[in-house]
Amino acid sequence: MKVLKHSYYNEYKSYLSKMSGPDPLFLVKTLFYTGSYRKCIKEAQKLQVGDQLLALDRDIYMYRAYLAEGKHGLVIDECGSRHGPEFQALTLLARYLQDPSEKESIIPTVGNVLNDGAASVSPQAVAVLCANIYLLSEDFDSTLRVTNTVSSLDAHATSVQTLLQMNRVDLAKKEVKKMQDIDEDATVSQLSLAALNIALGQDKIQEAFYIYQELTEKFGPTPLLLNGQATCYLLQGKHEMAEELLQKSMDSDSNHPETLINLHVTSLFLGAKDSSKRYLSQLRNSTPNHPYLAYLSECELKFDELCAKS
Repeated sequence: MKVLKHSYYNEYKSYLSKMSGPDPLFLVKTLFYTGSYRKCIKEAQKLQVGDQLLALDRDIYMYRAYLAEGKHGLVIDECGSRHGPEFQALTLLARYLQDPSEKESIIPTVGNVLNDGAASVSPQAVAVLCANIYLLSEDFDSTLRVTNTVSSLDAHATSVQTLLQMNRVDLAKKEVKKMQDIDEDATVSQLSLAALNIALGQDKIQEAFYIYQELTEKFGPTPLLLNGQATCYLLQGKHEMAEELLQKSMDSDSNHPETLINLHVTSLFLGAKDSSKRYLSQLRNSTPNHPYLAYLSECELKFDELCAKS
């Protein structure tokens, strides 16, 4: 697919023309949701807003982008010295991502941050950040309990992600419908719909591909969007086409964990066992705490137990 020449600012102007009032954070949010984390950070750093709440939301998206880049220490250092439940939640999320073994000391404090966040200037942001901590710990009930306390596209998107991990596609459909009722054209709504379509499978996979393709044409290729398209190709049995997109993603970020995982799987389908092992080894070196590695270890342990019984 040929990627069209794109302009974030042209897209932004188009968006403003459809709104009754401009959203100064549209570009920052869009860059974050589409996985353009470095551009998101740069845009947030240069964006001047007079409103206190807008400035806070801008900073939250900026720090979430830093977390997506794996800069956990930076977030801990900067947010740890700032006051407010929003920054407490960001610090806890960064600590968990940096070292999941701290789970037992982090999780009990999340409730206190949520209570403080309920009376803060940005309760929805606090709820989403805390919900993501619960999601990382696979406490799905707590995740949904928190996301159900607020109504925002971010919160609904977190609910969709959680429900899909629980294989509750039926409930995920309802959450996507809520997002569409709020703003079906929003980037995060489109991405949630794409994830739902992948889970639904069959003809919906092609619809998911078109969503990722359109977002790529609008905002440029990112590892997130390229992996979305590659996943669709994998599910359609188009392994060579998936590999081509994943290699493009590698050119952008050679240690992107989802790219390495998908290349590991794609290589197996293509019979390239050595390449598959290499990508898995690279994942272990670059992202040793990734849940996929824990899942593989669990599968290997179960396999060994079954072999011992036979």
